[in-house]
Amino acid sequence: MAILRPQSEAFQRDQVSRLISWGHWFTFFNILLALVISGRYILANPWPETQLGVAYLILSWLGHFSFVGFIAYLLTLFPLSFVIPNQKLMRNCSVVIAVVILTVLLLDTQIYHVFKFHINPTVWDLLLKETQSKSELNWNFLFIVIPVLFVLELVISNYTWKMQQRRRKRVWGKVISSVLVSCFLLTHLTYIIADAKLYEPVIAQRANFPLSYPMTARSFLAKHGWLDLEQYRSKAAQVAEINSGKLRLIYPLEPLQVTEPENKFNILLVVVSGLRADMLQPDVMPFLSDFAGKNQQFMQHIAGDNMHEGSLFSLFYGLPEAYRTNFDMEGVAPLLIDELQRQDYTLSAFSSYGLNQNIYRKGIFHGVRQISRRKADLSAHSDQQTINGWQNWLARQTSERPWFSYLNITMPSTLAVPADYQGPFQPELVDSNPFAAFTPENHDKFINRYKNAVRYSDEQLQGIISALREHQLAENTIVIITADRGLEFNETNTNSWGSGSNYSTYQMSVPFVVSWPGKKAQRYNNLTTHYDLTPTLLHDALGVENDDKSYSSGNNLFGGEQHDWLLLGNRQRYVIYEPNTITEFNRQGDFSIFTRKNYQSLDDSRPNMAVLLQVMNELSRFKDAD
Repeated sequence: MAILRPQSEAFQRDQVSRLISWGHWFTFFNILLALVISGRYILANPWPETQLGVAYLILSWLGHFSFVGFIAYLLTLFPLSFVIPNQKLMRNCSVVIAVVILTVLLLDTQIYHVFKFHINPTVWDLLLKETQSKSELNWNFLFIVIPVLFVLELVISNYTWKMQQRRRKRVWGKVISSVLVSCFLLTHLTYIIADAKLYEPVIAQRANFPLSYPMTARSFLAKHGWLDLEQYRSKAAQVAEINSGKLRLIYPLEPLQVTEPENKFNILLVVVSGLRADMLQPDVMPFLSDFAGKNQQFMQHIAGDNMHEGSLFSLFYGLPEAYRTNFDMEGVAPLLIDELQRQDYTLSAFSSYGLNQNIYRKGIFHGVRQISRRKADLSAHSDQQTINGWQNWLARQTSERPWFSYLNITMPSTLAVPADYQGPFQPELVDSNPFAAFTPENHDKFINRYKNAVRYSDEQLQGIISALREHQLAENTIVIITADRGLEFNETNTNSWGSGSNYSTYQMSVPFVVSWPGKKAQRYNNLTTHYDLTPTLLHDALGVENDDKSYSSGNNLFGGEQHDWLLLGNRQRYVIYEPNTITEFNRQGDFSIFTRKNYQSLDDSRPNMAVLLQVMNELSRFKDAD
């Protein structure tokens, strides 16, 4: 026995050595197979614009999947070679592991093709639990691919075992391995330089592949005086803005077909900044409550964004604010404004914020002449000046041409009530110092201040409608009264005050009241949004015959389809409003889900895959790769 034991140990060591050698070759051929499958990532993205960008794409593809394949070997096959010395059992286990890894890679290529992000814990959980996906994410091909992969892995396993049994030196294997290692090292070196110089054709590829974390060396370069971090951050912000608008716009998807109405209505759009939906009550807004009851009131109306400019973009363009960069870069005005001009409408715009913001200059009124521009003065006095200016303009209008007028008043968002105005809600916060306003003892006073500002705005709205009646224009004017966003007073218990901090109903639900000549008074309880205004006016007021979806994400308020969900948010964060939930996610595919009623986090809930597919399509419908 003393003689047999060393022989047994030697035999075991030999078996382990052979399995390790076989594992190297098995991994090598699987890396080649992974490279073939991962080619789908290359096809899913636009081809780089420069030769260096193309070179980096090829190098990173070869180097990344070679490295990931080698790491997979170290974590799986290498330790198993010591645990499972039986070569047949070890090879069979390796085949199963390889099939699983390559199947996951296939799944990720499919997800990336649709969503443009990779599998993460949330997405993986979705794939396991959701069954609604039927179109883009069709997994039926796996019933064919997996058996094929299994057979192919068996062939690779047998071939590599026989190959290593011959124990011949194969120089070509070492050469290819050296090339792949060189590709990996050169990829990271190239990215370090490209990142420091913000060379977009390279750094735009940082998320092309799964588990890809390109190396940067900003701190090292800055420490040695080779990189100015402040200058870098400034340029990085500019590059990010430009990069978000890389795709060419297709807007509208088809030319407009129009039959102009014989009798055209005037159109007045009034936007009250910071007016939330629950303020539309008789005790707070007696005039607007009465006016809404006599006309068309939309009870579940959601703004397009929780910020002023983003919300206005959605209102005029009928599209998510995610498209805004594209429109700004190409200088494209809203179809609504273009069609109003084509039909010879007189246009006017009055805003207490002024009209020098980018949303007006580069967007809504781009190319429109004779729009008054006034320096912003965020006060109650400014609101009154704005309304007086509009009333003076109104008095000069004749019946010869129809007109469209945009009027923006800002008092609820600024809380700047006149000093001599005594509102009904007392006690109110007199000192508008935010540090004083946000304290618990001043919470109710702060809300009273807001309500008094809303009440004053209600009186201003009454004056606007009275001016229409005074000039005998009320019977021939479509009036839309809404808000850009609401204001929160920490109702969500997240230390959120004002707007722009979250997507709760406190910041997103706004009034939407329409007075349309000839339409009966009615309350609408279906889900509506700012996107719906553009198709409503284009179709019902201006005679556009195209399908709403050919130029908008919205529906006709009076005759279109009803929303099952709404896509809101901005260029950094997307929001899905459903009847009971609010789903927020970013470009990296990170999800958060909240209750719509009180904005409480639902940690165990997962997004609706069917809705998510539609959302991703909506974010790209009007874009085309150059």
